[in-house]
Amino acid sequence: MDNKNISQIALERIKGEGIKPISRIVFSTKRVLFWVAVAVALVVSALAFSLILSALFNNDWDLYNKFGFSFILRTLPYFWFISLVVFIILGEFYYRKTLLGHRRNLLMIIWVYLIYTTIFGGIFYFTGIDNYIEQALLDNTPTYSNYVLGRHEVWLHPEEGLLSGDILLVGDNEIELIDSNNTIWIVDIEGAFTNGKVNMEIGEKVKILGDKAEDNIFKAEEIRPWVGVPLNSTKKAIINTP
Repeated sequence: MDNKNISQIALERIKGEGIKPISRIVFSTKRVLFWVAVAVALVVSALAFSLILSALFNNDWDLYNKFGFSFILRTLPYFWFISLVVFIILGEFYYRKTLLGHRRNLLMIIWVYLIYTTIFGGIFYFTGIDNYIEQALLDNTPTYSNYVLGRHEVWLHPEEGLLSGDILLVGDNEIELIDSNNTIWIVDIEGAFTNGKVNMEIGEKVKILGDKAEDNIFKAEEIRPWVGVPLNSTKKAIINTP
């Protein structure tokens, strides 16, 4: 079959099926949109990776001996692990729709995407962008802290010595705290240690280790920032009370 016959068959099929050619503007727009989708997927996957790093480096690993390995398993960032995988797949999918995508091997595309995700995710982590993103999610998306963060549920077992919530009032020897169940606690902080950069201010979200004295009263032994404590951190200060 020569080129003339092939062209003739193609023309007849186009006429028979009513196929209309895509305009240059539409074609160019789709090409740009595919690259935008690739870039967005890369940024989101990099942010997910930076939040995974933040969760791993700032997790309460030192509590393993006290609460067991199940405690650690329940605080891992599963949501961000899944998000990382999903957006890497999406990035690969849209890249293969670009003009360059069909020339690359699938495994090579994934490896390159992983490398760029690691690089940009590391930059986001070391520049603190991950903390800004997580704080914005905590402030503006209640479901994020209630259902996405595993450590949120873990740190709401006062009978086991774990309490978390937002500070409502700061006194000389105690603070008022409201947990995610809207229960208000009176927390005795006299002699308690702070671990990490804790701001004892109204509106600050904190994690507290201690003992439940009685209903809605908790004796604090150690107070930590909600975002976690670095692996190499130590107890830095004692809350001084008059």
